[in-house]
Amino acid sequence: MKPTENLSRNTEAVADSLTAMIKKELTTYSCFDAYLNPSDPNMITAGDRMKLADWCYGIVDHCNFSRETVASAMDMVDRFLSMPSTSVHTARVSDEALVDPSKFQLLTIAALYTSIKINEKVAISSDLFAEMCSHVYTVEEIEDMERTLLIGLSWRCHAPTAHQVGMLIFSLLLPYVDIPEVTWGFLIDEMRYLTELAVRDYYFSTQRASTVALAAVFNVINDTSTKERIELLGPI
Repeated sequence: MKPTENLSRNTEAVADSLTAMIKKELTTYSCFDAYLNPSDPNMITAGDRMKLADWCYGIVDHCNFSRETVASAMDMVDRFLSMPSTSVHTARVSDEALVDPSKFQLLTIAALYTSIKINEKVAISSDLFAEMCSHVYTVEEIEDMERTLLIGLSWRCHAPTAHQVGMLIFSLLLPYVDIPEVTWGFLIDEMRYLTELAVRDYYFSTQRASTVALAAVFNVINDTSTKERIELLGPI
């Protein structure tokens, strides 16, 4: 398959989709304040979060799932911990997860379990998922945390990802630039790689997905030849 076959040539539909995603960013899935405090020795750290994101990538790679599933899972974790709680129970769980690594791990596991059910064609049973987690948590603990997570998020589990936005940006550029397929392949692969790295980094969880996507797109364009760079930046 040619790399550009992963892009849409319907620029009107792409523009509408991009507009809808940005609207979601500004309303339903708007960014909240940072939830980690590096000066608090009792709080989980950005390093703790990164280790769990890497663990999630390991799970989806093992199952041949999309790495976008991890982006969705970590977004749910970040929003749950940063947004105002909807109940006393969710507030308590959020507070506990911020100071208890075991509770934070359970929250992340539940988010990945939820994200797999939402985004993948093949769901994993709770029993199998608990087994994949080496039975560190019981099925009941994972399912209870999943319910708490969904309630805390008001069941809003479809936030746009940086990779999705990046693909739409490339789709908008496609009709206006003349570069080889191999270059498109490089651009798409590198943009995917950068957005996957961003999922691991706590800093980027405080930024809009479209901001991360634009940064990734401009970074990969900057790595092309001068001629191709001029061609790509012309429409922008």
